[in-house]
Parts: sequence; structure tokens; C-alpha cells
Amino acid sequence: MTAPMTAPTPIDPAAPGRPVAIVTGAGRQRGIGRAIAVGLANDGCAVVVHERSADPATLNAVERDSDWHGALSVVAEIERLGGAAIAVAGDVRDPATAELLVAAAGELGDLSVLVNNHGTAGGANAHLAHETPADLWDETMSINLGSLRTLMSVIVPALRASRVPERSVVHLSSTAGHRALARYGAYCASKAAVERLTEQQALELARDRIRVNCVAPGLTPTDMIDGTLERAATQSGLPRADIEDRARRSIPLRRFADPSDIADAVVFLAGRRSAYITGQILTVDGGMSL
Repeated sequence: MTAPMTAPTPIDPAAPGRPVAIVTGAGRQRGIGRAIAVGLANDGCAVVVHERSADPATLNAVERDSDWHGALSVVAEIERLGGAAIAVAGDVRDPATAELLVAAAGELGDLSVLVNNHGTAGGANAHLAHETPADLWDETMSINLGSLRTLMSVIVPALRASRVPERSVVHLSSTAGHRALARYGAYCASKAAVERLTEQQALELARDRIRVNCVAPGLTPTDMIDGTLERAATQSGLPRADIEDRARRSIPLRRFADPSDIADAVVFLAGRRSAYITGQILTVDGGMSL
């Protein structure tokens, strides 16, 4: 006997689809952004993986030797894990890049999370604040701070319009954002501003049910930190190994962070397990700032 036919369940156009996270500055092999993108994928998000440039010339020698292809390699990694991802390249200071990120998110599902992970060290350990070249100072501020205004001006309306119930933004600061470090003038100033901006936006966006938090990483072995340690060695005249040892001994847990340590904090603040947390600066530094 043939079962009676029933009408198909209508599709609810207001029902949320797959949550999507945008992660900026996520194309480096050793980067925190890569770990965040993979962590969010493991937490159930499709991911828009951003990098500043897809030009192979921007890769370092280790990445080229290991057949690394920037954001495309992160996308492939997520897909191997059973997730979905899209790579987008562009300068985060350009509104057109923000538009591309939102469009890519729309191809994957419903925008749920923005992680502003990108940044520059701004010649940290190279200049006293008042001696920092004007162009370097301006570039540091525009990348670390000004770009957040540009991105949020485009992405916040998209988050407001999203059908997912939990929407959040996580900025990346640094322990340098809440303490003074000699010769870190532009970097410290820009990251301190990111932390205050986090609190301001948490207040402003709460009525839209968009949470805004910040993670402040400690010393993490990335390309950026490599450059900072090299400049410290040059300034002090000490071997690089001695600089690293001194830095490690300044951390109560006696080790540098792994990018996954930072990613775990970001994934927590981005997701439903932190639904009642907003406007917070979560320091992940092994106790270094105690």
C-alpha cells in the first residue's frame, strides 16, 4: 500500500542558516588567525578567511618551502576537517574589502561572528614614541585602529540583519594595550585604543544583541613576534636566544603561548557559552602581566 502523500514542509525564510565567522589576518602559517579560523570551524562555523594579499611574494621563506598558500591553505585545512570556508584578500582599511567579506559570508550562511585579528607591530622595539617616524606611526594607527572603524561600518549592519540569535565581535589587542613598554609607542597606543573601543562598542551595540569583547594575547611565537624579538636583540646587543630566555622567564607559566591558546579564548567569547559576557578584555598571557 502506498503511503499517502503529504505536502512538503515550507521553508521558513526567517530561519537562521549555518553561522558564519569572518576572521581577518588569518593567512599566515604560524599565525593566531589561522588557529582562530580552525577553532571556529571546529565550533560549527563556516569561515571567511581573510588575508591582506594573495601575492606569493608576501610569504616568508619557510611558508614557500612548505608549499603554503596563505588563506587558501587555511581554507583547505578547514575543508579537510569537514567544514566550509572561503578566502578573501584585501586591505582592511578599504571599505571594498569589508564589502567582499560580507558578500563571502552571505555565500556560506548567516553572519554570526567577526574576529578582528589583523595587526602590525609598528616597529615595536625600534623607536621611542616621540621619535617614531610619522609615516610608521600613521600606518600603525590606521591598521590597528582605523581599520576597525572601516570594517565595523560595513559589517555591523550585516550583523544586525543576520538571522542568527547569537552575534558577536572579538577584537584582538595585546598585553601591550594595558601597560607601557619602552620603544613600543605606536603599538601600545593603538592597542590601548582598541581596548577602549571594545568597551564603547559593547555599550553601543548591546541593544542590537551584538556582543563585543577583546582578547589580549601575551607572547606568542608568530612572525610578528619574531620581528619584535629580533629588534630587541639589535637594540640590546644581546643574542636572540638570550632575549627569548629573558622573555620566557618573565612569564609565570614559563612558556610562550601557542596560537591555539589564544584561539580557544576567542572561540569562547565568540560563541554561545559566553552569551552574557560583553565589553570584557580577556588577557591570555600565562600570567605575564600580573
